[in-house]
Amino acid sequence: MYTYPCSGTGGHSEFVRIYNESGTLAEGHWNGYVDDWHNISFNKTFTLFSGKTYNYTIHTGSYPQIHHTNNLSTPAGFITCTEFIDANGKKYNEWIPAIRLWS
Repeated sequence: MYTYPCSGTGGHSEFVRIYNESGTLAEGHWNGYVDDWHNISFNKTFTLFSGKTYNYTIHTGSYPQIHHTNNLSTPAGFITCTEFIDANGKKYNEWIPAIRLWS
């Protein structure tokens, strides 16, 4: 998963978990400021199917780009935000980190 940083920052994700009602499909952890540190690799291969609902948890670091909406339409479906908590503990329900899942 790639995290788009704000210009001039080290914006990245530190942890990501993809899950559904059956449990965790995959998770990944940041390896620090080495190699291509804007990418996180998952611990296993998984497939997301059209028409299904998946949940995600992302822990970001520094300043990732943010979509200021609670529902983002993409060519592959919708991403919805129920809660985003910033580094200062302030809660938002209309912030979605700018990410890209690679296939």
